[in-house]
Amino acid sequence: MKPQKPTKDTLNKNYILNTALDLIDKDTLSKFNMRKLGKEMGVSQMAVYRYFDSQGALFDDLVELIWKKALLIKTNSPKNTWQEQLMNSMAQLRQALLKHPNVLPLISTHPLVTQTQFALIEDILNGLKTKGLEIQPTTVFLINSLTAYTLGFVWTEAIEPKNGGKPDLQVLENIQKKSDILNLLLSPLQDKKFTSDEQFQLGIKALINGWK
Repeated sequence: MKPQKPTKDTLNKNYILNTALDLIDKDTLSKFNMRKLGKEMGVSQMAVYRYFDSQGALFDDLVELIWKKALLIKTNSPKNTWQEQLMNSMAQLRQALLKHPNVLPLISTHPLVTQTQFALIEDILNGLKTKGLEIQPTTVFLINSLTAYTLGFVWTEAIEPKNGGKPDLQVLENIQKKSDILNLLLSPLQDKKFTSDEQFQLGIKALINGWK
């Protein structure tokens, strides 16, 4: 949905960020620049720079916007365990990224840097702590592992391979005929035994339940 232009003559950060996100959704991240953003809003490039010192600063705030869209949705039952709540948070992150797959390179390469982002993470951790999660020196690696898994899963779901990368079905069929163990491994994928949602949840559960 195209962002609603402010009724006043002046711009605002929220409108600029949502317009940038809409532009990236339509035209990919690699083709994005501040000149195109200004043109999309009917203003000069310099007008955008009054709100963001650089394209990098805009990208940092855009990452923050995506995290808000992903993790500020309150869908968790008060009876959930911390494991279930964490699974729900990663599921929400996946759904937000699936709506905006063109920002995946940005989310994957821009770590949390803003005060608002850390405040969001603090709020999530406090909620998990009330559910029984013990914050330990290794907890950050659990969160990083879950986030990396979620990002990677969405990459495989939403990004089409270019210049090859397509499986040769005849080769796969021949391999499976010759190897029982590879046939057991690959058959569930070909038979579509598990939906994408189920596959995602299996991986998340394995990471969380196996964490020490």
